[in-house]
Order: sequence, then structure tokens, then C-alpha cells
Amino acid sequence: MKKVLIIISTSFVSYGGLATVMMNYYTHMDLDNIQIDFASNNTPDNKILEMLRGNSKYYNLGKRKNIFQYILFRYLPYFRKKTINRIANKEDYSFAVGYIEGRSATWVSDIKKNIKKIAWIHCDVSKFDIGISDTEAKKAYDEMDKIICVSKMAKESFCKKYSIPGDKVSVIYNFINEDDVKKKALEFDVNNRTITFTNVAKMRDEKRQDRLVNAANNLKKKGYRFKIQLIGDGPNLEKIKKQVEDENLNDFVEILGLKKNPYPYIKNCDYFILTSDSEGYGIVIKEALTLKKKIISTDTVGPNEILDGGHYGIIIPNTDISVQNIIKDILDNPKKYDYLDERLLNYTSDNNSIKKKILQLFKEQ
Repeated sequence: MKKVLIIISTSFVSYGGLATVMMNYYTHMDLDNIQIDFASNNTPDNKILEMLRGNSKYYNLGKRKNIFQYILFRYLPYFRKKTINRIANKEDYSFAVGYIEGRSATWVSDIKKNIKKIAWIHCDVSKFDIGISDTEAKKAYDEMDKIICVSKMAKESFCKKYSIPGDKVSVIYNFINEDDVKKKALEFDVNNRTITFTNVAKMRDEKRQDRLVNAANNLKKKGYRFKIQLIGDGPNLEKIKKQVEDENLNDFVEILGLKKNPYPYIKNCDYFILTSDSEGYGIVIKEALTLKKKIISTDTVGPNEILDGGHYGIIIPNTDISVQNIIKDILDNPKKYDYLDERLLNYTSDNNSIKKKILQLFKEQ
């Protein structure tokens, strides 16, 4: 039986986007011939632990007996490398996967054992800070046997920035559990009394929820009626709340915070809208497609590919004014984009091909 160690350099929580994608892969794989173990900086919540099947194990890289051990591991790379190498050797792994760009890749590259090393890239590295220097990243990725990018444009950006040959990099789109999304979308009703635009994303700088708040402020002044729902948390949450309060937008912008089940909100909105400056893939776009929702997205790496260049949704320029303009256009012409409903009915998932690529990844190495 082949053994795979998935290394995650951050905390692993069930409501995080990357964790959701990884566990979607995991729960849909045939584990008769593959054992998949996980290692991260935390003990995951019960939801993830309950998903583990067969002989799968979970290693908490951040667990230490005392504060002295924590400081050694957290701030001195030698002790971190030693811990990961000990784990890799203990179980005789055939593969080690750095599942998050940046630090996870350096941890995998430092493994001394003769092991196949794989790195995963979830973002556009030309626009996203991966947390390590370009020199450190280049060194780590040169050590990899295979690199996986979640979109074609993410691959192009990655290869260009780090001068990595294209034949070393494959594209595997993110996998979603469609049945789970559809089931959860029916758990409760959301009654929207006016046309509603829903955004689900981490509240970080690159997600640009401020574009939606600014658009709401300007359109409110022109007499339009609508609602924008913001779902998610993150470092910008309080700043967005303050902006909404200061501009007296509570009747136009509804800040719902983190929702472990955002799907009823997506299902019951009129348009799902993503306003990011950059995306590696945009898994929530795929989830909205599964629920047959009309979608608006700024022109970024992943969403453009998922929406087939605009066939399955509305792609707008990646500018502040474009967000306001598309909302205004819809409010002025409510039926203008109804043609998307028929296209969405014909949308089919690529999940089967994704599963085949994942299985092949661990067979061919």
C-alpha cells in the first residue's frame, strides 16, 4: 500500500476553503490501495477528524509539552525540519505533499528521505504573497518531483515567476462535493425582499469587499433599492463593518460574518458576486454553479476558467467602477442576463476527470 503524507503549514479547519477542497478529494478517493495521512499546525475540529477513514492518521505539528518546546518549534527551523523528517521516516511514506504554497513546500523539500515530493499551488503567485522569499520558494520548488496548479493561468503565472519548466507542472482543478452542497442548500430558507447580491469570501485585502460597499453607497445616493450580503470573516471584517456604519448602509449591506453553511444564502440570492483582485481558483464560484445561480466575477485567474470565459456567468473588468456598473446595469435591466439560466441548466461538473487525475498522480510517480 502506498502512503501519502499531506503537510499543511497553517491550521486545518473544516470551514476553511483549502481544507474543504482537500477533504473533498479525500472522501471521494478509493483508499484500498492508498493511505493518506495529514500533518498541520493544529488539532483539527471534530468534523475533520470524523472524516478520517481506514488507517489514516493526523499529526499535530504545533502540539508541544511546554512553552519552551513551542518556541523552539515555532521560531527555529531546525526543530521543525527534525519533527517532519521524523514523521516522514516513521511511516515509510512514498509521497509527501506540500498542500499550501510557500512554507508547506519548504517543509517538504527539507525531507531527507528518498520520497516523491509534490507541491500544490492554489493562487496566482504574481499577485499573492506566499509568505517566503522568491529565492526560498525557487529552491523549494526545484526540489519537487511534481507541482500541481489549480488553474491554467495559475500555472502560467507560477512557471514564469519561478522559472519552472512547464512539463513539471500539471493542472488539476479543485474538487467539490456537489451532493453535499445541494443538500446543505436546503437546510433552511432565506427570504430576500429585494434583489440580492451575495458574496462569500474571506475578508482580506485581495477579496475586495470594499468594492461592494462603495458601490452600495453610490447607488443608494441615486435612489436604487437592493441588498448586498457579505458572508465570511477575516482581518478586514471590523473595517468593513465600520464602513457600513459610517455610511449608513445597514439597509443595503448585510454583514453576516462566518457561516459554516453559506449555501442557503447562495441558493436564495439573485446573483452571486465575487469582486476579488486575485484568485487562484475560486471554489465558491463552482459551488454557486452547482446551485445554478447567476454569477458575477471580476476577471481573475480561476473564475475566468470556471465560467468558461463568460459562457456560464458575467466576467467584468477587475476595477472598482466595474462592480458598481454591473450592479446598476442589472437594477436597470432586471431580465438582461436571464439567458444565463438556460446555460446553467446545461452546466456539467468535471468532478470525474478530477478524481482520475488525482489517482493517477499517486500512481505515476
